[in-house]
Amino acid sequence: MTEKNKGNDDSDDQTLIQPIESIDPLESKNSPALLAISGPHLGRSFYIDKDEFLVGRVDSCDLTVVDDLVSRHHCKILLTPDGAQLVDLASTNGTLLNGRRVDRVFLKEGDQVQVGSQSIFKYHMQEEVEKKFLGELFQAATKDFLTNVYNKKYFLDRLSNEFFYTQRHNGKLSVLVIDIDHFKKINDTYGHLTGDIALQKVAHHLTSHTRKDDMVARFGGEEFVILMRDCDLEQARVLAEHLRDEISKLSLQSQSNQKTFQLTVSIGVSCLSEATQKEFVKFESLLQHADNQLYKAKSEGRNRVCA
Repeated sequence: MTEKNKGNDDSDDQTLIQPIESIDPLESKNSPALLAISGPHLGRSFYIDKDEFLVGRVDSCDLTVVDDLVSRHHCKILLTPDGAQLVDLASTNGTLLNGRRVDRVFLKEGDQVQVGSQSIFKYHMQEEVEKKFLGELFQAATKDFLTNVYNKKYFLDRLSNEFFYTQRHNGKLSVLVIDIDHFKKINDTYGHLTGDIALQKVAHHLTSHTRKDDMVARFGGEEFVILMRDCDLEQARVLAEHLRDEISKLSLQSQSNQKTFQLTVSIGVSCLSEATQKEFVKFESLLQHADNQLYKAKSEGRNRVCA
């Protein structure tokens, strides 16, 4: 399967992950933050960097929680001169503070805010150095080091959540599985360093040519995957064809002998919709169908899309 990164900068051959800049603890400042201690965002810290911080189910929220029991605009945190206030926005299932439903209340260090069935966030004042450290921990747990796109485990967790949410709401959810053609030959001919650069370029291109809310991940080896909410089969096929065509125009240079060469990819597409709910009863079946379409594309000559 496949991982995706945004990018069409053909000159960007460097590893995408950069080291953390050193921070002087004496100069660090405390900032309010929500640390996920339960739910799909487990381990991730959300810095509250505005006077009105919105939590809800829709993508426009500052903190998006995909859960049937979370309202579109569920609650918000207001930063006031007297402190931070948690305000419920007339949510259907309520906002819990330390296990009790609340409408409006001031937050204190260590308070636990729950929205939906499983997402719990710890409110605390976070130092800049701690913020950087937690961010790196989250990245290490969820990102692929070489390409800086999401890893397989995090992708599967997200796919599971998005699949059942889409199923319950009769929505649309598309998956692309992308494989670099003849990748072993690239490694054998030009060396593994060049192969790594090829992976980075493809990942960077994928992330920069997909929507902000699409999720690109490296599934393993030379395979990438893209998860696209609210995207039907035809839209996914068109995007896949565009990605395939643009990647075929990328030019790479061997690190060993300076020779240039081109890449191509094969892509399989599948989509969960009202029409396919009986066919895809588990998220694994949706992924498997896209994988089957990928192998069909490869068997038909590679450098093509099958949906």
